[in-house]
Amino acid sequence: MARAGIGAGALLAIAIFVPASLADWAAVDHPRIAARIAPWNAPAAAAAAAALGADPRNREVRALAHRALARDSTLVAAIEVRALDFALSGKAAKARGLFQLSDQLSRRSLPTRLWLIQDSVDRGDVAGALGNFDIALRTTVDAQPILFPVLAKASADPALTVPLARMLDRPSEWRLMFVDWALTNDSHLVAVASVVAHMRDRRFVVGNSIDQQLAERLVSDRQFGPAVLLNLTFGRPARGVEDAHFADPSARYPFGWGLVSNGSLTAERVLGGTTAALRYGAEPAHSGQVAAQLLALAQGRYALATRAAADASGEKPFWSVTCAKEGGAVLARLDQPLHANAGASISFAVPDGCTAQWLTLTVRPSADATPQSGAIAWVSVTPR
Repeated sequence: MARAGIGAGALLAIAIFVPASLADWAAVDHPRIAARIAPWNAPAAAAAAAALGADPRNREVRALAHRALARDSTLVAAIEVRALDFALSGKAAKARGLFQLSDQLSRRSLPTRLWLIQDSVDRGDVAGALGNFDIALRTTVDAQPILFPVLAKASADPALTVPLARMLDRPSEWRLMFVDWALTNDSHLVAVASVVAHMRDRRFVVGNSIDQQLAERLVSDRQFGPAVLLNLTFGRPARGVEDAHFADPSARYPFGWGLVSNGSLTAERVLGGTTAALRYGAEPAHSGQVAAQLLALAQGRYALATRAAADASGEKPFWSVTCAKEGGAVLARLDQPLHANAGASISFAVPDGCTAQWLTLTVRPSADATPQSGAIAWVSVTPR
């Protein structure tokens, strides 16, 4: 009971199911739905009355509903008009009874489903509210523009993280649509990522590249902590550089290599017999970053090391490790050797508060008008 009470209180606190808030939104394009969400909300009731032609308590409307039900007692639309009449008249028990009857007759009625969601929350039944969310989203696409924003807002409450994750664990057509919707709404991205991180259906998450897409969006928004959490949950264990020998193209950015290939600057994996390498190149007068990967190193001391795979031409490119947060400090810079099998290393420290770090390879400007090229056997970051 306590847990349910906390959940319901949280829902109400962030205006997820506050009828007036939801009704104000719905009244613009969904007046009938708005009135059923908040039958005591005057603007919503007025909008519904206009859509219906009159107040459901109007004698003519009541007569029409009675006449319809006398002909067919299973007409959901007429039942909902009567239920709304009772709700507006303060007869909550009768309204509940009719909405429950409507639910038994048809699971596809969105007004009924929305009323049942609100009723569940009013009674502190969060599980019941989420169950009705699921039914509404499974049975009608009209529910998505109304309920997707509500679910996204709900995901921001820690008390609802696990219940929402369990709901998304259940196979449905709408859950992938919801994640796709969330990916286009930055304001909810961190909260939705937290819910996804608590999901048990790894096949769904990884198979649809949800973890990858969320991580990319989070990193682009500089939300490195949630991105690291997703990587630890669904990616590979944190162990320094991913794909250190450039042999695994499945290790994708941001926790795998992001390689540049734009004609003027290039970086690509190449195979030479049984070995792999990272080949880089730059046209004359061109320079810049050609490879990047996000690391998740804990506070402590590390060694950055690299080895050349072949003789190179041009200036020495350099590796750098930088705190990923905005304005983050450069922690290490190491020149890449130009001669085959030559290596180099440097020690550095990751300070407290540096949750994630960028490892990048940058080509320096050329001293003359000749192209630059080279190949790197491996790069590593290891604890000291």
